[in-house]
Amino acid sequence: MQLNPYTPSDRPRVFVGREQERTRLRDRLARVIAYGEMMGPLTIVTGPRGLGKTSLLRDVADRAASDGFVVAWSAGIKQQPFLTDVVDRVTRALQRADVGPRDSRSKRRIEELGLEVNLGIAKVSAKLGTAPGADERDRPAPALLGPLEDFLHETSTMIRQRGGAGLLVVIDELHAPLESRSAREYAPDQRAQTDAAVLLNVVQNMGAERERYPVAVVGAGLPQTKELLTRAATFGERVDEMVLSGLGPEASAAVLTEPARQLGVTWEADALEAAVAGAGGYPQALQIVGSAAWEAARPENGDAISLAHVAAGRAAAQAAMDSLFLSRWRVASETERAFLRAMASLPGASVRRGAIAAQLGVPTESLGVTRQSLINKGLIEAPAHGRLRFTIPGFSEFVRTQSGDVRRP
Repeated sequence: MQLNPYTPSDRPRVFVGREQERTRLRDRLARVIAYGEMMGPLTIVTGPRGLGKTSLLRDVADRAASDGFVVAWSAGIKQQPFLTDVVDRVTRALQRADVGPRDSRSKRRIEELGLEVNLGIAKVSAKLGTAPGADERDRPAPALLGPLEDFLHETSTMIRQRGGAGLLVVIDELHAPLESRSAREYAPDQRAQTDAAVLLNVVQNMGAERERYPVAVVGAGLPQTKELLTRAATFGERVDEMVLSGLGPEASAAVLTEPARQLGVTWEADALEAAVAGAGGYPQALQIVGSAAWEAARPENGDAISLAHVAAGRAAAQAAMDSLFLSRWRVASETERAFLRAMASLPGASVRRGAIAAQLGVPTESLGVTRQSLINKGLIEAPAHGRLRFTIPGFSEFVRTQSGDVRRP
């Protein structure tokens, strides 16, 4: 048997699909390459977990690196400030790419700017005793904005002068630092919210002088990311958002066939149809189903994966999906689990919030806190006003197997 090319719970070995989003991001990066100027506003890719946001950005970052960008990759941590890590990642990326300052004066300048940014953030963080009002968030201390703007100008210009395209800053899990500490009211980490306000203001300022900044800033996060950014600063409304949803049948089929094709293995038509249907357009499920079928088939070059192989791998695939479902179930409180059970007991891909309330025997308006918490945890989403659905195919069936009274105690 050849090595299994499918990678459940990890970055796909072969990334296919998301062509529209890839093209949009690459077109914007092309502006930096062609004109040596700012890509545009902060761009974020959002969607529930498991839809391939990080994989998409990794693919775009790899292509950008091959096009001459220095890529600085950072990931947000729950309720923690993030700008100091961004500055550190930029510095490290310059060193790895060997385009950092070569004379002592330039090196000292970059170090001083990075230190100035971090010291400014530390001073403001130390002073934060109460949550700032909206006006304060929209106007972070100028002492924070200038140093970060100078740091990004110096580093990106240095890359450009050395023959590179520019600087690409990627911030994954951008929602995580801004998550609330309280379920009943929005109470974020104030340092993280200040970081977000600084980032938004800096990107806005750089856009006004775009020819000075061969920079692109891209992020990814759960569906609430743009709302959380807007809470930090009204400039969050100007963030360019790309919303991911499940893959269509054609893209789903390509996720399964392309890794196999590169190893000389094909999928029979009925096997492919069954696997695509079973995954429901969910990228992680496609990797799980593909991996299980591959293990059942144990193919060599020239072999084909059949419907019998998909059937033989079904138990292993279901066990892997159940493990995923269980990990999500465990993050829900008892009140949230009652909500999920009520939701799963109703017919249809999406259900009315009022119908959930009726199942629980409570007023519709009483569900607000629980609903928002489940959305923040990535378990459900709101596809339309007043309607909710699960973010992962098959989760409703799993919820129905969990014991408990649908009605709230």
